[in-house]
Amino acid sequence: MTIILRPFLLLSALVSLAFSLPPQSPFHKPPRPPTSLPVVLWHGLGDTYDSKGMVRIAEYINKTYPGTFVHSIYLNEKPGDDRNAGFIGHLSDQVEVLKGKVAYLD
Repeated sequence: MTIILRPFLLLSALVSLAFSLPPQSPFHKPPRPPTSLPVVLWHGLGDTYDSKGMVRIAEYINKTYPGTFVHSIYLNEKPGDDRNAGFIGHLSDQVEVLKGKVAYLD
């Protein structure tokens, strides 16, 4: 009988202790208000900086994170030349050109 009673006593002591302790604060912190960072888009092969798809992506970002600065960057302002630059040219050279352009964005 004592063997059966010990676990019950231990369990009842733990339960009463749990109810007598002050409530605990949650383990997670409340979320902070969202902040938006600027977004620079660079299109892929065969696309242009001003294509419908790129415009939709920029619109989606602004819809999801209102007020976000979104810029679709390009190597050449002429869409056809910009598309060709995605196929022709050295990526490291293109990155250097784009770094210069990003530095002057407002």
